[in-house]
Amino acid sequence: MSDEIELVECDSCSTGYDPDELATTLNSRVLCSECRIYCERCDNYDFEENSRYVEGVGTWCEPCADNHTFWCEACECLYSENESSYHLEDIGSYWCESCCSDNANWCDSCEVYNREECGSCDGIGRLINQYSYKPKPVFYGEDKNKLHFGIELEMEIRDNNLEDSASYVMEMLGDFTYLKEDSSINSGGYRGFEMVSHPATLGYFSTNTNLWTTLDYLRKVHTARSWDAKSCGLHIHISRAGFKGGAHTHRFLSLIYKNSDKMMKLGGRKSQYARFNDVYKDDEFDRPYFTLAHKVAHPSNSMTERYSAVNTQNQHTLELRFFRGTMNPEGVLSAIQLAHATVEYTRDLTLSDVKMGALSWEWFSDWIQANNGLYPELYMRMSRVDKLVIDSQELVNA
Repeated sequence: MSDEIELVECDSCSTGYDPDELATTLNSRVLCSECRIYCERCDNYDFEENSRYVEGVGTWCEPCADNHTFWCEACECLYSENESSYHLEDIGSYWCESCCSDNANWCDSCEVYNREECGSCDGIGRLINQYSYKPKPVFYGEDKNKLHFGIELEMEIRDNNLEDSASYVMEMLGDFTYLKEDSSINSGGYRGFEMVSHPATLGYFSTNTNLWTTLDYLRKVHTARSWDAKSCGLHIHISRAGFKGGAHTHRFLSLIYKNSDKMMKLGGRKSQYARFNDVYKDDEFDRPYFTLAHKVAHPSNSMTERYSAVNTQNQHTLELRFFRGTMNPEGVLSAIQLAHATVEYTRDLTLSDVKMGALSWEWFSDWIQANNGLYPELYMRMSRVDKLVIDSQELVNA
């Protein structure tokens, strides 16, 4: 006959429980599952009424919430101290990043956030959005394969007249582009911004004369620089919807990574922010071997993937990151054409084609030559790829 278990009362509800069903708090109080919470920060139990929910993290005990969170007065939620908080100058409150992105106004001149438009200066913050700003995409142009591209072009405005240069961009390009601040641009001692386009087809970019006029104007009038700037790049986003599937994506990535030397020359840079070596893994003997499987099916959330030549972390796009920024319209257009060509060239390749060498630079070059009417700027650049020098600071308008 088994011994009768002596029940222990919960210190909150006074109900008797098997001791194994109770948990002990830091101050030696015992609680049942109905009356306790488990703090996901300090890994301890506490009274349920002492809990606080921390957005995006989970339930924390009151001491952890009091000492390691901040309260957003806009959405009235608690956030971990590891999340970004921003002070709004005009109302003296702290807001979370999401509320600032959606509802606050950044003044580039005063370098502060306000709930309302800045009343202390010229209000340039209305033109240049904060880095996290991301409006709902608007698609420009029709393509039978649903292939659209977006550009992110970082530039220094070396006459430091951000208001006039930003105003000109918005006047010329309207809703097709928006401007964002980027702290990395200012590392060279000049102020600037990132010009971001909405998704568009190659045909739309090719015929958008206002875009190319804008780049020329910024370069000549405001001495805007990107190619010879310290830390400016050009990123091309490609819509995932434009691919036939995983096999097509794998062929596309293979073409780019297997020809990394030529891609770096066309892109104009070799950068730690656009690595080509992230596709190599070590085998059981610690020897590196080429594999793209993780990028196609299971992209990681690591910074290594974020800063790879082709970033596959984004849900709706693949991002080509290996281009040096340029204010030359032909340079930007050739980059978009390369993105289009690598997708279309690999679209219908068969396994037999690949085994015969279809992913080689020679095969791809021949295809570009045969289609040079579609890719005129890319064709001219590829014809002299062997003469191009990576990281040449002299090719200001390359």
